[in-house]
Amino acid sequence: MIVINHRSFFDPLVVVTLCRRYGVWPYTLAREDFFDKPLSRTVLRVLRAIPALRGRSALGGLRRAERLLAQGQVVVIAAEGRIVPDHERPDGIGELRGGAAWLAYRTSEMVVLTLTGTDDVWPVERTLPRWKTLDRPIVTVRARRVPLDPGLRGRSITTVIRATMSELIDDA
Repeated sequence: MIVINHRSFFDPLVVVTLCRRYGVWPYTLAREDFFDKPLSRTVLRVLRAIPALRGRSALGGLRRAERLLAQGQVVVIAAEGRIVPDHERPDGIGELRGGAAWLAYRTSEMVVLTLTGTDDVWPVERTLPRWKTLDRPIVTVRARRVPLDPGLRGRSITTVIRATMSELIDDA
């Protein structure tokens, strides 16, 4: 399981590209309404995205992710549950939602991966990424394998995720 922060639509593209470079073909979670448009649906299928609703309705997507993890697959989930604008992450991380902790509780190990600079490549307010040839933004990816103590539950797992993300972002 890979837990990421989420700053831009560019994040899953970076993570999936990086994983595939090392022979890992992860599944990702994406908002269900993104599957409504033919172009985005096609891109999401290529990214092996799992449709996910929000709030209590998200359990269906999380259960599918849980089954994939049990089969030995890799699942990528954004701990914040959404793209978090810069002003909502004063310490580099937005408010974490419960989905990542819920999934992490059901596995023995996770990789926490942070991305910075992706919001410069694909700002939230833009429909498409910026394709600059000069003065390109720098995207930084940091990762850490985090073994999970079987006794950890909910908020304790969220605390571990946040602390790991904070350390990785501070190192960037």
